[in-house]
Amino acid sequence: MPTKTKIEKRDTEIVEGFISITSKGFGFVQLDERPDVFVAYENLSTAMDGDTVRAELFARTSRKKPAGRVTEVLERSDKPIIGVFRRAEDGGTVYPDDERLPRSLSIPKASLKKSPAGGELTNGKIVVAKLTSWTDPKKKPIGEIERVVGDQDEPGMDVKLVALSKGLSLEFPQEVIDEVEKIPEPKFRKELKTRTDLRDLPCFTIDPETAEDFDDAVSLVQLSNGLFELGVHIADVSHFVREGSALDNEAWKRATSVYFVRTALPMLPERLSNELCSLRPGEERLAYSVLVQLDSLGNVHGHRIEESVIRSRHRFTYQQVEDIIHGADNKLASNVHLMQMMSQVLRKRREEAGSIDFDLTEKRITLDDEGIPRMVQPAQRLEANRLVEEFMLLANRVVASHVLNEAAHRKSPMPFIYRVHETPKEEDAQSFLSVIENLGIPYRAGESIEPEDYRNILSIIQNLEFKDFVEKIALYSMTKAVYSTENLGHFGLGFDAYTHFTSPIRRYPDLVVHRLLKRYSRKQRAGRTKALASFLDRTCEHASRMEKLATDAEREYTKLKSMEFLARRVGNIYEGVISGVTSFGLFVELTRYLIEGLVPLSALTDDHYTFDQENYRYIGDKTTKVYRLGDRVQVRIKNVSVDDRKADFEMV
Repeated sequence: MPTKTKIEKRDTEIVEGFISITSKGFGFVQLDERPDVFVAYENLSTAMDGDTVRAELFARTSRKKPAGRVTEVLERSDKPIIGVFRRAEDGGTVYPDDERLPRSLSIPKASLKKSPAGGELTNGKIVVAKLTSWTDPKKKPIGEIERVVGDQDEPGMDVKLVALSKGLSLEFPQEVIDEVEKIPEPKFRKELKTRTDLRDLPCFTIDPETAEDFDDAVSLVQLSNGLFELGVHIADVSHFVREGSALDNEAWKRATSVYFVRTALPMLPERLSNELCSLRPGEERLAYSVLVQLDSLGNVHGHRIEESVIRSRHRFTYQQVEDIIHGADNKLASNVHLMQMMSQVLRKRREEAGSIDFDLTEKRITLDDEGIPRMVQPAQRLEANRLVEEFMLLANRVVASHVLNEAAHRKSPMPFIYRVHETPKEEDAQSFLSVIENLGIPYRAGESIEPEDYRNILSIIQNLEFKDFVEKIALYSMTKAVYSTENLGHFGLGFDAYTHFTSPIRRYPDLVVHRLLKRYSRKQRAGRTKALASFLDRTCEHASRMEKLATDAEREYTKLKSMEFLARRVGNIYEGVISGVTSFGLFVELTRYLIEGLVPLSALTDDHYTFDQENYRYIGDKTTKVYRLGDRVQVRIKNVSVDDRKADFEMV
């Protein structure tokens, strides 16, 4: 990746960086340590989304809001182009599915003859193509077909389109499948010679009803000294995934599992996630256990991190545990109630220490057998969910602190992977405070914003009608949590140190954390410390990038299904909250479905409205009617474009 630089050239400034192009056609060159550079559509030249470019800044724009034009494409993105193929006399054309690629791709006749897709290339086929040449923005880009994905109306094609457009892998290479099939079942008698035997511990799994893999179990017992021992038992994935194997290389490449509404792109093949590493009830399983000694106030008195053999007692769903919390009978009810008590104690301590607990409502989409959205509704966050979350937070925190303490004690380098969340940028924090002040909630923070400030604000707006909206704005004002080999702490959780240990079946950094713990527990030296640190740095950067890609893909698919759902309700009237105020209109989120649409400025026909950017509102010139951020309104669904993932509303 080229280093992002700036070069002085006469009276103009030249910058280099990645360009991100929006669905509206304009782009931003992303720079380190300074604002992104806005590039209008007509100034993009031949740049495409994800390319590394050189851009010239315009002289008369401010440093806070710079603008410019692309002068050269330095490196093309390797992201594939997914689209619909249409034949023509001179070859054919691929029309991209990604709205950030507004130019169609011309496929020469000669290229079609050489294409491995061959006879499969018929009109309307979904294909994967790549750009081969584009030097003149006045002409069409040239490309070639790499493979045919299938027909537009093929079941599951929508998932494939979203995944492929993000560069995500749909299938495992044959080499990986063959390797996984040869992995032997563990010999537990042999394993018990070097592992802690926890088979008699009353542990169980708690997962969603539709889960097929169970990679974490929990236990809580009272010890003879009056303390409680909380156990978080994670499937020992690192036992089966050997470093440097084809399976390991593919897992590194994927870095994370990606979850869509009713399907997933797993990081590891099914034999691992659903069989060898699934903590199924009544079956012996290899685990990595964090056992923490706690008193009744949630103080930690000690911990153990051990390779173990466990046997889950039961497979609970979240709803089953919720029912037990509210009085349902079960043979493990006393264990559940004890866990509920301890999770509440831990949560209270965490919040008192400054941890921010966002309570954003997420939407749940239900599909019928044909993949058509049947219902979109807010998902309920159960106490059972909070219980599991609290225990996982503690385990991750204990592991990070353990490694830091060990490194200090040994006085030797112990390279590690941390999950870090830095303090919000000052301008983002001030923008957030400005938003809530305009909503009638003046709040004064200190010289720099602290987690406690966010907690105070969330407490103030807890029972207000625009609670969800303010929580979203608060979240957007923060930096993104990422992986790092440097312990920078976790602002949102208020932790001095934090890592990811609890999901090695679906996150590659967790798998590496398990390996590092094993290495350090056996008093093995880090070996080639520089080489290990370099590998961990690359892993952190790659995993952070893939996590963002996965999140983008999941959101895009959710948006696609949301638009399909709204398309069948055009003309209906719903209540909503103004979730965004822009120069071109108002964004409104429907309260019932948590789906957002736009009320264009042109649709506000009862008056001429002036955009008050500073106060996030529109004011009617004659009526003085005001539409502001957070206002409750009634809107009618005017039209929906599923392909563009957009909905237009009008005020009622």
